[in-house]
Amino acid sequence: MPRRLLATILFGLAAMLAGRAPALADNFVSGGIERGYEIFRPNSTAGPRPTVILLHGGASTAAEMRRYTGFDLLAEAAGIVAVYPQGIADDWNDPSDGLFLIDLADHLIANGIADRRRIYVAGLSNGGIMALQMACAHADRIAGIAVVAASLPVGYDCRPARSLPVIFINGTADRHVPYDGDPASTVPVMESIELFARRAGCRTRHSRILPAPTPPDGTRAMLYDYGGSAPGSALESVVIEGGTHGWPGARRDIAPASIQSPASRAIDANAQIWRFFARQPPLP
Repeated sequence: MPRRLLATILFGLAAMLAGRAPALADNFVSGGIERGYEIFRPNSTAGPRPTVILLHGGASTAAEMRRYTGFDLLAEAAGIVAVYPQGIADDWNDPSDGLFLIDLADHLIANGIADRRRIYVAGLSNGGIMALQMACAHADRIAGIAVVAASLPVGYDCRPARSLPVIFINGTADRHVPYDGDPASTVPVMESIELFARRAGCRTRHSRILPAPTPPDGTRAMLYDYGGSAPGSALESVVIEGGTHGWPGARRDIAPASIQSPASRAIDANAQIWRFFARQPPLP
């Protein structure tokens, strides 16, 4: 698609979204605790839709995640639902968080909003760790995960019930979740990737350099595509050389305080994540 035409379409969508009411804020009781979330539903579709649950980072909020990533714009264009849950005390460290996210999925299904076979979880930083934990403990309920600026906690026993689609997006200059790991907090990113590669039975890995951002921002992205995996699974990794702790392609002017701004422009994380999810099979 010509760049000028694409820019015109995105500008039109942005103008349309700017004129809409804010994403609906709602809450319900999970595990005896009232929990909240924001939700965006596209104008153009009705009935159960593919749904992406986006988890904010530590010391952040659902509203910040929505504004920072701008995922609503993609959701409108793709005809999907975007949901932004709120963690307790602005984090994803409470033992009830896994139950809350499963209850949230059930709540959306029961209300005819989410397609039960196409519910995905994407998370940033602390939210990315929560996405990993959902894959480890609830792989039978989610159709895939996206992990941005995150890796598995040190000592975490991850045993997914099935192999599932997983995409990692990490920067090599991330100081909060170091790419090579931190003995006090997270394992090296490659160790997390290799766990899912083994679970999926991946036999090959192909790589290609993605186009450099224009104008240059000091980063460059490499895409690794793991092949030969079990049916129903897939694995990709985007490694951003020089990339810091953030959501690539996100707005720089409203980054949450916990984000190591500026975010890289080497890729558009929203587009990369949905492109990956959209080509995966739904849950049985």
